[in-house]
Amino acid sequence: MAMKPGTYDVKAKGHGSSYMPMQVKLSEDKIENINVNASGETRGVADEVFNRLPKLIVDNQTLNVDAVSGATISSHGVIDGVAEAITEAGGDAEEWKKRAKPSKAHATKDEEYTTDVVVIGAGGAGLAAAARSIQHGRKVVVLEKFPQIGGNTTRAGGPMNAAEPEWQKKFKALAGEKEDLEKLAATPIEKIDPEYRSDFEGLQKQIKEYVDSGANYLFDSKLLHEIQTYVGGKRTDLNGHEIHGTYALVKELVDNALDSVNWLKELGVKFDDSQVTMPVGALWRRGHKPVEPMGYAYIHVLGDWVKDHGATVLTETRAKHLLVDGDKVVGVVAEKSDGSKVTVHAKSVILTSGGFGANMKMVQKYNTYWKHIDSDMPTTNSPAITGDGIGLGKEVGADLVGMGFIQLMPVSDPKTGELFTGLQTPPENYIMVNKEGKRFVNEFAERDTLAKAAIANGGLFYLIADDKIKATAYNTTQESIDAQVKAGTLFRANTLADLAKQIGMKPEVLEDTIKKYNSYVDAGEDPEFGKSAFNLKCEAAPFYATPRKPAIHHTMGGLRIDTKARVINKDGAVIKGLYAAGEVAGGIHAGNRLGGNSLADIFTFGRIAANTAFAEKIINY
Repeated sequence: MAMKPGTYDVKAKGHGSSYMPMQVKLSEDKIENINVNASGETRGVADEVFNRLPKLIVDNQTLNVDAVSGATISSHGVIDGVAEAITEAGGDAEEWKKRAKPSKAHATKDEEYTTDVVVIGAGGAGLAAAARSIQHGRKVVVLEKFPQIGGNTTRAGGPMNAAEPEWQKKFKALAGEKEDLEKLAATPIEKIDPEYRSDFEGLQKQIKEYVDSGANYLFDSKLLHEIQTYVGGKRTDLNGHEIHGTYALVKELVDNALDSVNWLKELGVKFDDSQVTMPVGALWRRGHKPVEPMGYAYIHVLGDWVKDHGATVLTETRAKHLLVDGDKVVGVVAEKSDGSKVTVHAKSVILTSGGFGANMKMVQKYNTYWKHIDSDMPTTNSPAITGDGIGLGKEVGADLVGMGFIQLMPVSDPKTGELFTGLQTPPENYIMVNKEGKRFVNEFAERDTLAKAAIANGGLFYLIADDKIKATAYNTTQESIDAQVKAGTLFRANTLADLAKQIGMKPEVLEDTIKKYNSYVDAGEDPEFGKSAFNLKCEAAPFYATPRKPAIHHTMGGLRIDTKARVINKDGAVIKGLYAAGEVAGGIHAGNRLGGNSLADIFTFGRIAANTAFAEKIINY
């Protein structure tokens, strides 16, 4: 079917809440050129899509092309956009989708490398370990099974927890924050585990001095970060097994998190010091937010840095087995996407391959915290996060810790699990209502508390916002908001009554809920659910409702490590030559991770792993 020649402007759905403008140039029977404007796309998640797919489609004159691993949504967005252009030109898009697939690449010859350090996984922890190893003058090979680097870090919101009291003093305390500190300080000492008691008593003194001073700035300290991480992670599973963060690991994290921020600055990451922020479930405002959006701010700086400084980065190369010589790990055998083998001999192997949040069978196998996790529950994770590193560690006898504790992200897209559709604002501006239009939880609480409350209310709920709250959203543009409203995935109305009708609620119920909430903001106290920090009221039209539902987000369990990021075996001994950092390792976050602690974890322990490997300089071959 002949097409009308010309250049067609279309839009395609991208990752998160983005919509990508595309120009598709067509002749009567050919796709001549595809130009994707991905400026609004989540950077780092689908970059490889825009490098590969347009060329693949044009070179092979077919829409029957495979999605790029890890970027399925954006891949289909490009394909659907081209299909729309073909249809608009009078062509048969379905016929183009049924054409022959491009032939797959033949296997290339096997490769072999000898290096000082091999890093398995090119997310934030892996790139941090690689960069720090290079700073020590070591040769580095990085293996990444997906076509592009970044892992889950590219999907992170961006704020990184680190107590920096002098900086935080520049900001005023929110209503309710001081009371939250007093409540924490009033915790009976017998409820604090013995190893934390001395530090808790030190924190009590700090809080008392702050409250007695009458000051109204944002208080923070390493001790507060430590105790909140410990309390926020102390949980009991369905079998009555209690877990809390390993004291030495938690202390290592909070004591070194600010050093990680400063180290990232030295490498080129720019932070916005004009604001302090807090991801959902973080419990406190200590987030250092990059100037660039989301986790890509870290990945592109670290990725460029390690490549510019001589690292060998092999993408589409999946680690299959660790090499062992006697009692030492001495390298890795990997497989490229074309089936060829890559062997890397190394003095140190650093596992940074992430958790298993995109492996539903593994999630269901280990879960001991949630009564039930449905097989069709979405995940916020990159499809790369399937537990590979845990399997590699088990091969050489690594011990596991905390595997049963799976974190659900309460504020996820109901269909895709994505975090950055709709309006994502700081939690002090969250107003969470169930399908009846009623609030049901303290929106400032931990993630598992929010997820449990959502599940108890049927799973689906809505984040309500007005025009002023919308302005605090850090994930969207007006163009994206308008597109989502048009698509029916975000709801907008000039009155709360009209908004309620759109989402199937009784107008008087939603109006009463918001009236009460606004009064709580004025009073600085929430008598219904005890929300501990407020900022804005919801009163300025237009009003918005973002549908949300819990999704699998983070797996707290993993390989047991010590404070030097050395992997420990089942006998409690160090496995020589093997180190781990990031979500592949367990023991820090225990039963529940605080928002913003993951980025602090990956960069801190990624650096520590590299430092330890350098200090030990194990000669493995």
